[in-house]
Amino acid sequence: MSAPAADPILARLVAVEASIRAGDLARAGSLLDAVLAAVPNDVRASLVEATLARALNEQQREIAALRRAAALTPRWVVPQLELGRALARANAHEDAVETVDKAVELAPNDLAVLEAAVAVANQAGNYSSAERHLRAASALRPDAQITRALAVCLFNSARYADAAALYRELFEHGAHDPVDLASLGECLIQLHRYDEAADALEHALERLPGNATIRFNLALARGETPSTQPNEMTRALFDDYSKRFDKHLVGALKYRVPKRVAEMLRERHPDLRIDVLDLGCGTGLTGVYLGGVKGSLVGVDLSAGMIEQARRHAIYTRFVHDDLRAELQRSAADSYDCVIANDVFIYVGDIVEIVADCFRVLRRGGQLIFSCETAVDDGRGFVLRPSKRYAHSRAYIERLCREAGCAQLAFEDIDLRQEKQTAIPGFIAVAECG
Repeated sequence: MSAPAADPILARLVAVEASIRAGDLARAGSLLDAVLAAVPNDVRASLVEATLARALNEQQREIAALRRAAALTPRWVVPQLELGRALARANAHEDAVETVDKAVELAPNDLAVLEAAVAVANQAGNYSSAERHLRAASALRPDAQITRALAVCLFNSARYADAAALYRELFEHGAHDPVDLASLGECLIQLHRYDEAADALEHALERLPGNATIRFNLALARGETPSTQPNEMTRALFDDYSKRFDKHLVGALKYRVPKRVAEMLRERHPDLRIDVLDLGCGTGLTGVYLGGVKGSLVGVDLSAGMIEQARRHAIYTRFVHDDLRAELQRSAADSYDCVIANDVFIYVGDIVEIVADCFRVLRRGGQLIFSCETAVDDGRGFVLRPSKRYAHSRAYIERLCREAGCAQLAFEDIDLRQEKQTAIPGFIAVAECG
């Protein structure tokens, strides 16, 4: 009996993959070009091309290769799944979800496919799709990990009672994770069951005494007002949000502050010969609207995910992945012509020291420009809303700025964004350093 014939195309593709792993991408490209010229409709070659394109950071080429592979083998789950993941990495979230849904249709009982589909749906913020796949996975293999993921999904969908029921189900089945207790406490806060929430959070804090987020939520359950959100909490929020931030916030929620602040800077400095410190720079929207300045544009953010997105614009001089307070304290006096903080202080209640440090790093005549949600002036200065964001009164802001050395202060009313189809009123403060 003769041995099966060797597959010369497979051998050549193996050589391409070996070159990719070795980091010799030029050789890999040369070898692959020859294969594609010989067999342009070989699905294996398309998949290897996608691998090479990813190594080269050529997103559109990767997606095109995977689309070709999926078209060549429409009943094979692998190209569909890899295409969905590539689209998600490219922030094409709607297409990504639609594509991984097709992969699930091809392999509805494959837990690995369902897990990948859940990850893509969560990244897109499509929690209904994530829930559907999680329930399918739970039907195949009910376990605590899937139940926990489903509870998180329901919480993100604002279905707090359903999420709380799942956390209780975990406890009934012997899971005693303090993080689950903390999550139950958050659900109960949203349901206004504050005594129950405090009880759950107290027990969670006993087992995780250093967890700042649990401390923050326990203060809420007790009716207290913490002075700021913990960095861990803000970082987790924006790392998760970063890849869909621009489209969702600007498109769906009508976020207008970065554009307006950029207009203000251009009105005052038409030649853009300025040094700017962008606190909480996020995905760099202000930089995009402003364009390249003639001086420096420094972006500071807690979220590595946000900075990763901002780097793509190639506008900022440098980035600092750290707490804004730390960067202000490191910065030399008289370093900047403008410090901006767009929708940053909504995560910080007590901003006395921050405002003082902003004025310290400003040059004479420089400006501190920042946005706040509007609070009624009842003497408290700031309040913490059910959204877990802070709102500040104008009187409080005016007092802080005057104490820090403000020579001139102006306010501009603005609807910051939409939330549940309702405009969130706020203001932009422009404080000039004396």
